[in-house]
Amino acid sequence: MKKLTFFIALAAFFTMLISFQSCQSSSKVSSAKLLKFNLEKGKGYDYEMVWDMSTKAGGQETKISIDCLYSMNVTANDGSVKTVTSAYKAVKMNIDAMGMNIDIDSDKPVKDNGTPGEKDPLGAMNKVFSSMVGKPFVIKVDEEGKVLEVIGFDKIVSDMVDSIGGDESTKAQVMASMKDQFNEQSIKDNFAQMFTIFPNKEVKVGDTWDKTHSTGGKMPAKFNTTYTVKEIEGDHVTLAAKTKIGSSGEGDMQIDGTQTGNIIVDSKTGLMVNAEYDQDMQVKTKGVSITVTGKGKIKGKAN
Repeated sequence: MKKLTFFIALAAFFTMLISFQSCQSSSKVSSAKLLKFNLEKGKGYDYEMVWDMSTKAGGQETKISIDCLYSMNVTANDGSVKTVTSAYKAVKMNIDAMGMNIDIDSDKPVKDNGTPGEKDPLGAMNKVFSSMVGKPFVIKVDEEGKVLEVIGFDKIVSDMVDSIGGDESTKAQVMASMKDQFNEQSIKDNFAQMFTIFPNKEVKVGDTWDKTHSTGGKMPAKFNTTYTVKEIEGDHVTLAAKTKIGSSGEGDMQIDGTQTGNIIVDSKTGLMVNAEYDQDMQVKTKGVSITVTGKGKIKGKAN
């Protein structure tokens, strides 16, 4: 009788164990999350992007810190493409090079005498960045986070040039320089780090996928990134990102580098809640070798 009781208890134990394992398995299956760019129409979001960069060449080191705060409102959604009205809320830049320190902050008061050729070029730069703040432009983004189109940024560039005054010849020179730095491609490049990460499918822990994007401008490069799901907790999906950085094929610049990142994404909206990056590159151009290292942070929140 005791043996029978023992075997009944043992059978009950294994039944419970099997049920527990089944529940665990179901839990793991249900923990798969659809990961796509899905910011909600009619709602607003803020993104802050901070990069601290160091470049070394010929025994000289330059340190650059850039802090940009963006506001975004989803104004339309056709099912696969979202229209997002965006604007800079604040722009800060600090450059430390050759014994000089340049500090630009769109929140600081703008001096009236900061025009090209005068004694206060820093005031002119502050005017330029301050003129960007609050000016809306539109981006169209698909479900994989690819920025398909940028609308209205030409007007912002024009306002930036007008803000510093000067004669028409000076304005034309500044306009050419500004368009080289601030254009549709540069905006796409800025948002690629935040948006172009999504596989547009359900993912679970251990899943991986690859994404590629290229940047233009002064340092054209190609970024090949492998994303791996490290953890899923509630609606938050934690990703590890490993990026190979190489030359894009444009110009004579040779680029070889890596970037690693840790990213937390809200699976309901595709909002990048938090991300941290480490970057290390070697750049060769016109016989000069440049070492570039950097650390980046991105934070997003719903308003």
